Amino acid sequence: MTETEAQRLERHRQRLLHALQAQDRRALHTAKQALLRSAYRRPATAPLRRALRDLSWWMAAMLLPLRR
Repeated sequence: MTETEAQRLERHRQRLLHALQAQDRRALHTAKQALLRSAYRRPATAPLRRALRDLSWWMAAMLLPLRR
């Protein structure tokens, strides 16, 4: 994976974490959608696609608590 691709992956990861910490449902949804678009779009190198897909599985478990 190139340095540029690693930075791209880290930006997605940071965006997800910031949305979680802020407990912002809309930001989390937007970050998840951006990650999925990036993971399945071409052209991307195989290592980047694999890393983005791994991150997408990790983020699938990210849920914010229900507000009552």
